[in-house]
Amino acid sequence: MKILIIGNPIASGGNAADKMDQLASILKEQGHTPVTYLTKFAHDGKAHVAKVGDDIDRIVIVGGDGTFNEIINGIPDNCSIPLLHLPTGNANLLAHDLDLPGTAEGAAYLIDHGRIIMSDVAVMNNIKFIMVAGAGFDAHVTEEVKKHRTGRLSNLSYVMPILKSLKKAAGSSFKVTIDNKTYHGAMVLVSNVKCYAGICKIAFEAGIDTRVLDIIVFPGTGFFSVVKYFLYARFSKITRLKNVMYLKGRSIKITSDRPVAMELDGDFKGRHREVNIEILQKSIPLIVKK
Repeated sequence: MKILIIGNPIASGGNAADKMDQLASILKEQGHTPVTYLTKFAHDGKAHVAKVGDDIDRIVIVGGDGTFNEIINGIPDNCSIPLLHLPTGNANLLAHDLDLPGTAEGAAYLIDHGRIIMSDVAVMNNIKFIMVAGAGFDAHVTEEVKKHRTGRLSNLSYVMPILKSLKKAAGSSFKVTIDNKTYHGAMVLVSNVKCYAGICKIAFEAGIDTRVLDIIVFPGTGFFSVVKYFLYARFSKITRLKNVMYLKGRSIKITSDRPVAMELDGDFKGRHREVNIEILQKSIPLIVKK
């Protein structure tokens, strides 16, 4: 098989290039034809995969959640090439959910021995995401990170953005319409995976092949509220908290008096006067464990 290996050199793990070289070497030994491409700037990966040819049999994405998001937004809508994530990022939400290996040897094994499933993907205002969309507090965090990012991220990179975002998110109020039923809250997560921020499971019933999105609507975003959410998500179930709503749906609309700050798959995606999210069922082929 001819396999495109595309990687992001500034993904938080910092070793994408090394893993790409290791994987290419293993794949050659296995009789495959690997082609490597290391991205050079933002959106370079998206532009590169948009031109992928029919001769490519598999695509391996070496990077973090943001890198994976960039690639799924670059591949043509009718692309049927199976994708495999070799994680080198900070949170790696998809890899956590699918229990994907983080080594070149593990990725090479899955290419030959894994199975292919059709994954749901969602689209927000014409931008695809496969893991999570967030309105409110966590979107403000990603905005602060984007403002000050100069290279690779670590958990410490989020400390000051979190503190600043607690103030920015205060007073947030959203109207959330899910399959024609309306709710209200101060923070909204729309999840296709269980894991959140790489440290806890909030959408504990979510999955990339459930054919539905899991939506959590939170009543507040103050310091104590946010701490409480994480503690309950980490050690219990978020639904035990009063006024936290755990919902499911296929069509979500989020509106507010002010433009809505949004993050997708861990990256800030701007402010929107109206947010519309739809699930695209069985949209992308992924390589996973048997």
